[in-house]
Amino acid sequence: MRTRIPDRLLNWFSLLGTILLSLLIIAVGELLPPMPAVQRFQEAHPPINQALTGVTLVMAILGTLLLAFTQFLVRVPDPRMAPQAQTFKTKGMESGRGRFFSGIMTSAGFSDQARMWRLKKAFREGEWWRVPRWRRFTLMMFGAILTFYGLFGLLFLLFPPGVKFFLFLVVVYATVRSVYAFVVDRPFRRGDEGSK
Repeated sequence: MRTRIPDRLLNWFSLLGTILLSLLIIAVGELLPPMPAVQRFQEAHPPINQALTGVTLVMAILGTLLLAFTQFLVRVPDPRMAPQAQTFKTKGMESGRGRFFSGIMTSAGFSDQARMWRLKKAFREGEWWRVPRWRRFTLMMFGAILTFYGLFGLLFLLFPPGVKFFLFLVVVYATVRSVYAFVVDRPFRRGDEGSK
């Protein structure tokens, strides 16, 4: 019990520190000249702003649809070919208010994981579209990228300068981390190169 209270306090202090740091970044963004300039440009050019809003909205919707439906569009036929990729399907009866919420319930999902170096190998050797597992992985990754940049782009267009600066830093941080991991990741052992 004694250890739980300090842990909870540390978690609360960590959360409070994150909130205060976020508010500080937003306040700094309000004072920096580039962000208000972007806001003024948006207000001075409504057609461009509307076009960018439409593009980011389409990106977010398309990415979400890819994330939601790729598991149904691409089937990994032989689980022995990709032991890391497992598909789960369940079926049952769902009861609720009215006919709309009642009836047969079907759900599906899958679990898969791969290191960045293996993903690079799939792209380099053409497996990204030829092999069902990597085709599904590619579509899911493309959907995640579209959703991420679409949503953050949309929020960037809609929010005031300070929040724009905060969102900009989040996107730059996530992009740099992802690109760095993609570039530097290598197999741990020589035998890992041939793994699926």
